[in-house]
Amino acid sequence: MILDYGYAKYDIQIARLVFSWKSLLDYDPNSSSLDLAVGDHFYIYHQETVGYFLYCRHRIQYSFGGEVVDGQEYIQPISSESVAIYAMLHNLNIIKMEKLERYFSKLTDTLKLKFTEDSEGNIQTRKDFLIEIDRILESKKLENLDMKYDFSELRGCFAIGAYRAALTLMGRILEFQLKIFCQRNSIKLDEKSMIGQIIKSITDSGFYLDPSLVKIWEIINQQRIIGVHIKENAPIPSREQALMVGFAVIETIKRLSE
Repeated sequence: MILDYGYAKYDIQIARLVFSWKSLLDYDPNSSSLDLAVGDHFYIYHQETVGYFLYCRHRIQYSFGGEVVDGQEYIQPISSESVAIYAMLHNLNIIKMEKLERYFSKLTDTLKLKFTEDSEGNIQTRKDFLIEIDRILESKKLENLDMKYDFSELRGCFAIGAYRAALTLMGRILEFQLKIFCQRNSIKLDEKSMIGQIIKSITDSGFYLDPSLVKIWEIINQQRIIGVHIKENAPIPSREQALMVGFAVIETIKRLSE
């Protein structure tokens, strides 16, 4: 694909692929290749004359078990700082390989400032996060017995540093809570609806959800797929990534339970 602005031309054929990631929904029934799977496929390239750019292509399946076809694709120029952000979420090794340390330091300093301020009610560490889970388990917010078991297992995963397993459990917890919210508010869902579709149904019904929840789900879903299918390689999530997702999921559950 080529994007020609006139003054700048972006071409994936001549650019260098830096790294890629996927937000997948399912396999292509006619192929075991994840490159052909249903979902969004993201690639970051670097081209000497124009710098970094993001290339995205969609693979679409219009019916269950049906043919998977190519959907829309687009190219978007991005900054070095944006590359560092994507690398923090998907592949930390890229920071050093692309010499993005100064952007990484700036971003981590910002996050540290956010999570280590000594303000009342601020969750600072893994210990505080575990305390927060205990509070939820002791409260009456959990309406589903499976969710209580999931939170108990989540606590154990965080306590031993099993962050990939923790992210998978948080995806299950988030899906449970979103579906309970839909049932309580008479929001109709297809029984095969994925979390992305559930989030859209809730917002389309006039309810507010934090826009970052979609990105949180992409991080969870990547690890969920890796945990089930061994054909995909992905970096093990860091403690900071797991805590970031954990804070967001707990905050969502609190809001949806009000």
